[in-house]
Amino acid sequence: MDILEKSIQFLSEKLRIVGAFCLFGMAVLTCADIIGRLFKHPIFGTVELVSFMAVFAIATAMPVAQVSRIHIGVELLVTKLPKKLRLFIELCVEILSLALFSIISWRMFLFGFKQKASGEVSLNLHLPEYFIILALACCCVILCLVMVMAIIKTFTKLWK
Repeated sequence: MDILEKSIQFLSEKLRIVGAFCLFGMAVLTCADIIGRLFKHPIFGTVELVSFMAVFAIATAMPVAQVSRIHIGVELLVTKLPKKLRLFIELCVEILSLALFSIISWRMFLFGFKQKASGEVSLNLHLPEYFIILALACCCVILCLVMVMAIIKTFTKLWK
């Protein structure tokens, strides 16, 4: 179990780096486009590239946020409950989240393969859209693995 957990954390860390490069690329491309517009030579396809990088940045941040527990949660009432009940609520939320993201990743894989079969490309640059969709689906699968690890940890805390 420890090896699986370390592997998932390693993969999440690598995704964090990819997301950081996407954010950096978005900033550089946007600045270059603005400077190009000043000289009447904007960069063609900037909006598409920035949009694709934004999708990658968000997708790669999801597993990292789950591993680090830095996602937003409303705990106004839950913090006042007994520890066992808080852990039970946390377990229920994690199971529901796992179910939701399992369905999302499954449907995204289906949609990505459908887009690949149809040959759908972006409007200006004619980049294949299925690649972005399948990459997002893979990030959702990694998120599901992180959630499985969180469920196991919460379950063991609950039964101690």
